[in-house]
Amino acid sequence: MNVAEDTATVGVQAETVHGDVTVYQIPADPTPEQRFAGGVHRLLGGMADEAREPIKQAVADGYVTGRSCFYLILALLSGRTLQQLSKDDLHLLHDVRGKLTEPPSRWTGAIKVVNRILTALEKEDADADSVDDELRGLDADLREEVQRHLEIFLNGPVQAKIWARVFDTAKEERLANERLERAWKFFHADPAGPRVRRARPVTITAGSWFLTIASTVLAAGSLAYLAALAWQEALLALLLCGAGAWVFAHHAAIWRFRTQRRWATDWAYDPARSRPAPVVDRGFVNKLDQQFRRYFRRYLPTGADRERWLTETAGIRRALRDEVAELYRESRIPADRVIWLIRHLVREVRDRWQEGTLWAYREQLRVPLSVKAPCVLGAAALAAGAGMLAWNAVQVNPFAAVLALILASAGGWFSGFGWIGVAAERKRYRADKEVADRQRADRQRDFERWTAKLTGKPDDQEMAHWLECDRKALMEKAMRHYKLEAKDVITHAFIEAPAFPCKRAGVPDGPWRYSRYTLLVFLLTADGVRQMSAVLDFEKAGFHGQRRYNYRYDQVGAVHVNQADDGYLTFELTLVNGKAITLEISGPDPDADEPEEDERTVTQVTLDTAGLGNTLHVLEGIAAEGKEWIAQERKREERRLPDLAEATAGLLA
Repeated sequence: MNVAEDTATVGVQAETVHGDVTVYQIPADPTPEQRFAGGVHRLLGGMADEAREPIKQAVADGYVTGRSCFYLILALLSGRTLQQLSKDDLHLLHDVRGKLTEPPSRWTGAIKVVNRILTALEKEDADADSVDDELRGLDADLREEVQRHLEIFLNGPVQAKIWARVFDTAKEERLANERLERAWKFFHADPAGPRVRRARPVTITAGSWFLTIASTVLAAGSLAYLAALAWQEALLALLLCGAGAWVFAHHAAIWRFRTQRRWATDWAYDPARSRPAPVVDRGFVNKLDQQFRRYFRRYLPTGADRERWLTETAGIRRALRDEVAELYRESRIPADRVIWLIRHLVREVRDRWQEGTLWAYREQLRVPLSVKAPCVLGAAALAAGAGMLAWNAVQVNPFAAVLALILASAGGWFSGFGWIGVAAERKRYRADKEVADRQRADRQRDFERWTAKLTGKPDDQEMAHWLECDRKALMEKAMRHYKLEAKDVITHAFIEAPAFPCKRAGVPDGPWRYSRYTLLVFLLTADGVRQMSAVLDFEKAGFHGQRRYNYRYDQVGAVHVNQADDGYLTFELTLVNGKAITLEISGPDPDADEPEEDERTVTQVTLDTAGLGNTLHVLEGIAAEGKEWIAQERKREERRLPDLAEATAGLLA
């Protein structure tokens, strides 16, 4: 849990950006309707600060409907007090007056209920039952939006009735839509398609072909000349030369192929070998390294010693990392999209270790006696046949025979190595192709299995809704622990932050969502602040490590947010006795050299959803004015409520 008097950071385990999702993105040159739609999506995703401007701009540009006016009101009030509502916001509501001309609808009905809630805040004797009845009369989706975004305003006589229903709804919907079976999928990116290294084509240079063919012609011509000199004894010798050459070349090619392939594999898997990483983005390679280390630690073979396993597979781990880096080196394919392949590769290594076949290639590529013996015998038969030809030819013409023998030997040497090299290269190609075909089939099966498993991934707004229900659940838990009723809570505030270590994921222009959160709820009562914090396991919807603090208003010394040079933001509440309650709210990508603009934007959006703005407003007011802040805040709100209520009522005039 990262709430303490002194913080410590573990880090983000893994992160995912769902790059194919565009729900929060607004076109470069949008129409008012497109701008409004983008703003509404952001509001539903819990990003009220990011939603206000596009919704306000769309309405100001003439997109005035019952729906746009309803969401305009929600955007202006969501997560804010009346003191945070600007004069420009009120002017916009006044400017829309008379422009809403559509007949009564579910949207205008919702606006009317919002106005009733605001009007009830002005009256101590407001008819709470009447307001509650009107709220319950709304469609379920609109009622939920009103309760969610006007949460701060639901106090006074209306408070108790609505909060009880809000808490009950949160209990029901925390696990709705198969959250326990689906939430974990959000933290996994859609997998990139399977790739394998293509078998390198047979590569013989033009110079090698020329030398091989020329030397073959020279050797054949020289042997033919020797046979011509000793034609009466040549048949047997030629048969020995031909048979011996074929047997020798065939088995020598196998010998060479096996030896070279074993050397190449040993070289690739040698953990002590120093080699540069593939020429790709270093951040991409670093993330691959992290994931390979993570899964090699996770997928420990049964009964294996961890250190021995990691040490002996270090070379394999590095070779597999290089392979994945080369296959997916395009910058548009982030590392999180190939984690499925990393898991697949690591499982294969683990299974081969458990089966005792991890180093089996050494035995498989060992050159057996059944290859060595024919190779030696073939060479001997070739030498014997050539010797017989040379001996008989010397009897006829010594000088010409010796010269022909020298030329035949030289040509045979070069042609033999040439043709053996060609045959070994072809065997290498066939072996590589078989490996690639087998890998492609295996990876395709695992890719399809993982893709099917990710079916039904929740969208960002579902994640936001579940998190909102979690906040309500913690608030109810705190009220139940402190034995508080709704009327006892003057106001409340939340902060949420990642609980390290955790996974994080997000969509473009959206906030980071975390697999583990630290949630803080502040309940302001007549006697002081009641604070509860807990770690939320988002995937399992469980709370752990609850902590509670109680302090009087006059004990709040200072409240601020520290931004370190490395990009980390830390919330700190200091009491007058020197005790500090700290919470790390956000930080940069742990693998990035410095935060990028996109990262800064996402961080700001994440702070928006974390509820930091309203919480700071409340706690800073208490730190400055103590308990008197509550009374003063109410007076300030009472002066602004009539203007706001009149402005919302005017929308329906």
